[in-house]
Amino acid sequence: MADTTITQDTYTGRNRRTNYRDEPFIPAPASRFDTSIKAAPAAPPKIHPGPFGDLSRAPAREIRGLVQWDVRPSNCNRHLLGLDQLFEHLNQHPGATWQERWQAAGFDADDAPSIGVLACNGDRYSQSYLVSALRWLFCLRVVQPSVAGLRANKFNDFAGTFRKIHNDRYLNQFFKAVDSTEYLRDLHKTRAKFDVTAALTTQGIALEDLTPSALLHYSVESRRLGVVPSSTGRTGRFAALGAWQVLHTMGHFPAETPPTLRAFIYTGQRTVTQLVDRYPIRHSSVRQLLIDYLTRRQVEMDYVSLEGLARRLASQFWAKIEKISPGQQDFGLSLDLYDQWRAEIQVWDRDSTKQRQDPSNILLAVRGFYMDLHTWSIGEPERWAQWVAPCPVRRRDLKGFAQRKREVNHRMAERVRARQPLLPTLAAHIETRHEYLIGLLHAARQVALGEPFTYEGRGYRRTNSERDQQRERKETNPAIRVVGVDGDAVDVTAAEETAFWEWAQFEVLRHSGIRIEELVELTHLSIRQYQRPNGEVIALLVVAPSKTERERVIPMSADLFHAIAQIIRRLTTNGRPIRLLSRYDPHEKTWSEPMPFLFQRQSGTLHGVMSPTTVLHMLARSCEELADANPAFDDLTFTPHDFRRLVSA
Repeated sequence: MADTTITQDTYTGRNRRTNYRDEPFIPAPASRFDTSIKAAPAAPPKIHPGPFGDLSRAPAREIRGLVQWDVRPSNCNRHLLGLDQLFEHLNQHPGATWQERWQAAGFDADDAPSIGVLACNGDRYSQSYLVSALRWLFCLRVVQPSVAGLRANKFNDFAGTFRKIHNDRYLNQFFKAVDSTEYLRDLHKTRAKFDVTAALTTQGIALEDLTPSALLHYSVESRRLGVVPSSTGRTGRFAALGAWQVLHTMGHFPAETPPTLRAFIYTGQRTVTQLVDRYPIRHSSVRQLLIDYLTRRQVEMDYVSLEGLARRLASQFWAKIEKISPGQQDFGLSLDLYDQWRAEIQVWDRDSTKQRQDPSNILLAVRGFYMDLHTWSIGEPERWAQWVAPCPVRRRDLKGFAQRKREVNHRMAERVRARQPLLPTLAAHIETRHEYLIGLLHAARQVALGEPFTYEGRGYRRTNSERDQQRERKETNPAIRVVGVDGDAVDVTAAEETAFWEWAQFEVLRHSGIRIEELVELTHLSIRQYQRPNGEVIALLVVAPSKTERERVIPMSADLFHAIAQIIRRLTTNGRPIRLLSRYDPHEKTWSEPMPFLFQRQSGTLHGVMSPTTVLHMLARSCEELADANPAFDDLTFTPHDFRRLVSA
């Protein structure tokens, strides 16, 4: 096994494993899953993995013979023509091996061009011949490209050619495992096969040498280069997500390896030391005091509260004190220094023009810190007494708390009054859109590819691209795509899927009034029933403990029961059970045990539990759509907590 070494230098609100840390990090593209990770590639194998041995010094005629022997006669000439042109170009560069010449030609750089640039006058046939020839050089292991060098070219069935040439029994088992995986669509199966063969090609190994860290190395490199499918703008995606799950399921990875790539790279909760060291504290003794203080407080609070307290004391209090007065050595603050600090915390760090509405939580945390030092110094003077100082936060600084609370309640009441009359409009919009897409999907299924049809007075046409034809031949339930009068192609299958979950989360929120965290934590086990003495059966929704740390039981109305039933019906299509998944808690930074969560869906390669952010985006998108026709929705959004207030109003 190769050395599995991972280094992380920055963190986000995601759970990453901490087992592998030794090397410098590679900064990944910015995204809400941003992470800076470097995974060690696989160690060079003892035996060359090429099916014909090491061909890096083989003469061109020998490589031509291998290609000529293995390809169909009808394709032979174009392969050989491309090989001759490629060898001619590489021979113009220095090096004792084809690998050295390849690198000297600049085709391994991050901005490497496609090999098609060698074609005369940009002739597309010559470009095709060159790319076909390069595919053979890679699959025969004549050249070991970088990830950038490989992904700069678009190959036709690279994975199939690689498998055919190597005829490796482990690789054959992987391909069969991918084909038999029910939760991957045909497109994602193709990507999983390509990702594994690409990782083997770029690292010069066989499948039996592919470790979790080696596959992660390929994934991170692909993400860094921005070559992962659907990776645009700030959406930096990881590659090989589906391949990882298949390899784990078939037992290729060690038993202790997490089942998903994201679970492998995300660590859990930070330690107290890590929480404090996120902020620039120069005074080493104060840093250690804050660590000791938070460690003692840790036993009486959850992780979210501990993280918030660390931020207030380390960042919003002492780091700002050091910024104002770099020579400050203790907690005895002068009146001028305290007043400057009070002025400093009135604004947010990220935007100095944005005023902090209520800094009282910072003042209370600081006051509690001083009071605790006073109290603890009595029992342990040798540890705490040297830091005791008069508390700078005066009682009058905390006055007006009740008034600020009333102002908050007033703003919330105004928010409810503004949204209550718009709720029926939003409900009608979400339900109508879902019903329309259900009907459109059904109507589109009845017509052949390329055929026009009409639905509710609007003209559509089934798309008939080469990709559509492939899906029609290979997939049991291919995605349905149509073109409307505006000429834009729409994946109706994906649109209906999204519309259903928008409707489902909206209905559950408005009929139950539960919090957003409680919504995504609902499972099949949350549904219970109670039979009254008269025989009447009442459906109950059991809500897991959240903010109040208490389990709640909500009698389900007919509308709420209908929404829950529709969710279960969709998740159990064709008699399949609801999948058991682990959900990541972004606040506590922990993964749950595998459970049958209700709000789970397929998103690209992954099948996972919906995040609270996804729910927020769905509601915001619906409000934006309504704003085009209804001015009342301009600059107005609904949040999940709005429904909680509307239910109790």
